[in-house]
Amino acid sequence: MNVRTASFRDLDRVEEIYRRSYAGEPDAPAAPPLSPGDSPVPHATLLRLWHAVSRTLSSLVPTAEPSATLFVAEDADGEIVGFIQANGVPGQPKAWHVINLCTVAEGRVHAAGEHLLTHLVNQGMQHGLTRFSVRLPLHHPLVGLFLEEGFSQYATEQILYRDDVAASAPVLVGRAAGLLRPARGDDRGGIHLLYLRTTPSHVANIEGPSLKAWQASFQEGWMARIGRDDVRHLVVERLGIEAWVGVRPATPVRPSLMALLCDGSDPGLREDFVDAALAQVPPGPVSCALRHYDSELIRSLQRRGFAIYGTQLLLVRDLAIKVRVPARVRRENKPVLVPAGLVHSAGGMSRVPLRVLTNAPQPRSSPSSLA
Repeated sequence: MNVRTASFRDLDRVEEIYRRSYAGEPDAPAAPPLSPGDSPVPHATLLRLWHAVSRTLSSLVPTAEPSATLFVAEDADGEIVGFIQANGVPGQPKAWHVINLCTVAEGRVHAAGEHLLTHLVNQGMQHGLTRFSVRLPLHHPLVGLFLEEGFSQYATEQILYRDDVAASAPVLVGRAAGLLRPARGDDRGGIHLLYLRTTPSHVANIEGPSLKAWQASFQEGWMARIGRDDVRHLVVERLGIEAWVGVRPATPVRPSLMALLCDGSDPGLREDFVDAALAQVPPGPVSCALRHYDSELIRSLQRRGFAIYGTQLLLVRDLAIKVRVPARVRRENKPVLVPAGLVHSAGGMSRVPLRVLTNAPQPRSSPSSLA
């Protein structure tokens, strides 16, 4: 099996493989991202929402990402039987994120996928990359392949959805009424500290190793564009920023998107914050993606009519980094000067020559001895 860089002549075949995988045709072994039983909402709506809110496998049409890296696999007859696609990670120049891996060769799915993934990693290493990541729906057939290739799970993400077309914004009373204020550009540092408090350190080290990288990658770069796009940012500030919500209005092809961060030390504040955040969401369908460590927020949304219809695994593979270590300088056995009164206590230093210091004047040589 041959793996090579895709050319524009391959795009028709790549699109065909992608659409067969997306449609879940009987003769295509690749499974669709979700099954109809994952949620009570209609399957078509489910798929459209999944593609709109997740950067998971088969979530993007290949030709829609011209800056992506795209490789194809050919069988012995020269026919394209699969492709793999990856994008760079914003703020992390040495990382790639796999967004597509599709194969259609009956009986050779695992072999084609293994060749494609190995080739992608090797090409990334030649370009100095040290990290590869991917999102996979839970129980996806390719989970085993990625684990065999050295990927490991670092988080689980659950996508919650509420399809309340006739729902109106909740009426806020008490503390929730004046809880939120619009975020400003200088709040980025405080929101980043909130993120670090509410996110396990091993996850933060992968997704936001620095403030600059976090701003570029968190929620697809929402933080880097505060006040410059259609996303509304609001925060709860008491002793510092204790909660944040971002809301992106719906479009004709996707629902409203909501993202949440909240310090869980005050349960009452969390419940008031969730009510205040939902009051900022326009009426209609809304989706929110939360991690496994946001369990309290997940339960709060479920009590307000949200349902979990999709779960995806977040996998990462870090490659070893070569570091030049300076050679140790060999230390020579230099003589040690020891006062005369301590010479008898230096018995353990037999390997090191000793020079005894005394205060007695040294005898001068006689003239006869110099002759």
